[in-house]
Amino acid sequence: MLFIPLAGLIITQLVKVAIDRIKKRNLHFRLRYLNYYGGMPSAHSALFAALITTSWLHFGWQSFEFAVSVILYLVVVRDAVGIRWHLGEHGSILKQLIFEHVKDHDTIAHNKIVTRLGHTPAQAFVGTVCGTIIAALLYWWLN
Repeated sequence: MLFIPLAGLIITQLVKVAIDRIKKRNLHFRLRYLNYYGGMPSAHSALFAALITTSWLHFGWQSFEFAVSVILYLVVVRDAVGIRWHLGEHGSILKQLIFEHVKDHDTIAHNKIVTRLGHTPAQAFVGTVCGTIIAALLYWWLN
């Protein structure tokens, strides 16, 4: 119950890093890339979709475990697509305001403002599909 969702998270995060590196045409890998937020696909969605799938396959759709998994998924994905996405947008606006201000004044440190925090609905959907497929395959392979 723990291994399969975590495997879904790790595999999806590795796919996200690979996609990001290919898009940027920089195939150099660094360990810190595994902690990136945002991007395609959503590893958070994959983690909880894998948890839902595993609990459904193991306990059934009427179980307490399945219900809790679905509720956790809804909270996490709502947060990733809603609040965290808007925080990233605010970060972009803040960086632009600082950039405009720097033209006329002293420099202001803005390189630590993170703008890629949340996910689009498509990223969350693809993460959900990845997590579901990974969990189903691993569950059937291990059982």
